[in-house]
Amino acid sequence: MLGYASGNFGKNVLASTMDVFLLFVLTERWGVAPEVAGLVVMIGLVWDGLCDPLLGRLLDRSADRLATYRRLLFVGAPFVGIFFAIFFVDPGWRGGAILGWAITIVLLFRTAYSVCDVAHNALMMRITKTPGAATTVSGLRYMFSCVGALAVAHFAQAFVDPAKDGGHELFMVTGFAALAYVGTLWLSAVSVPVTHTPQAAPTHRGSLAWIAGNRPLLMLLVLGFAQALTLPVFARSFAYIGKGVIHDAAWTGRALTMLALSQLVALPAWMAVARRLRQHAVLGVALVIVAIGLMVFATDARAMIPGIALFGIGNAGLQMMIWVLLARAIDHGEARTGVRLEGMPVALLLLTLKVGGGISGALLGRGLAIVGWDASAPFGTAAQQDLLTMAWLLPLVGALICIAGVMLHKFVGRGRAEDTTARHRPTPDRPDRGI
Repeated sequence: MLGYASGNFGKNVLASTMDVFLLFVLTERWGVAPEVAGLVVMIGLVWDGLCDPLLGRLLDRSADRLATYRRLLFVGAPFVGIFFAIFFVDPGWRGGAILGWAITIVLLFRTAYSVCDVAHNALMMRITKTPGAATTVSGLRYMFSCVGALAVAHFAQAFVDPAKDGGHELFMVTGFAALAYVGTLWLSAVSVPVTHTPQAAPTHRGSLAWIAGNRPLLMLLVLGFAQALTLPVFARSFAYIGKGVIHDAAWTGRALTMLALSQLVALPAWMAVARRLRQHAVLGVALVIVAIGLMVFATDARAMIPGIALFGIGNAGLQMMIWVLLARAIDHGEARTGVRLEGMPVALLLLTLKVGGGISGALLGRGLAIVGWDASAPFGTAAQQDLLTMAWLLPLVGALICIAGVMLHKFVGRGRAEDTTARHRPTPDRPDRGI
């Protein structure tokens, strides 16, 4: 489990770097307008997400899925690392040329990343079939993700400090990040025990029926999209807050460090709680803590770091539970139909997360344009307040919507359970004769 989960270190080093600094590099280093830069982020993530279902369908049709997962990780990981490192090499172009360069490399990176991402996440479903394994593996994965986020936070100045842009330090950071990705993905591939359990390939219509009839999966997809659309705005705003509001490039690193540390410290507690409470109750508590953290962040400049810490504590539980619920939904589908799909459910969740995250990037870019962000001009007091409000308000709305969705799901689920019980309750006119 540790060997497999280590892959999330390399994945999150690359994913967090692109998530937090792609927009910033485009606007602050290469002179791309904020709304256009936001579209580049959206194009890359949406393309990545659209590739996932196609790959998931192909994986589910494989006679030996485990061997296929391994091959994709061994072959695909080096390409991901290469395209990632190339992106941060400034070719010196500006205007339309740098925009075309950015879109091309981002699409190449996202295509290769999609291949490895689906294979790695589908591999998780091979080691979560025993009771409690989903919680353990999901928690370990996110622990490694947090360690990766800490590494990104430590080297944040290589991306946000103009004096280090395109220099030797940035080249070394991105190069080591690419090597970490390849090494940990390969370690994941060799860590899962080799077993060969032939799986019947479902028909196209059968796959659609499996998904359409899987209510836990459909509810999870809605939740995943809502949180991916709103919550990432918070961390993506740190680089802009550090430059335009705090006027300290090092603040971005401190904020990202606090976010990663709070998640890492909170994860063991979330893993313990998840074994004792209902999964949707844990999810609801995590979302409430996320909302409280955002409200604390909004109160005062001195409360920013404590608010980030609270947000991180709640986000750790939220992100862990998303993958626990996915494993549960896959098991539910297999129990209901006798057919086990892995690649397609994983791909659909990744699709919703990436499309939501892509649109979120476009919204942030548009929001920066609205508040008047200009890389070459100082930021006024009113604009600073608008930026801070944008950073916490949209994620707060998203958290509250998700909380309402979890409560509705619990209410509807309880109502259906009571209705099922009532239909099978004995009556004086018709004694219960069993089912």
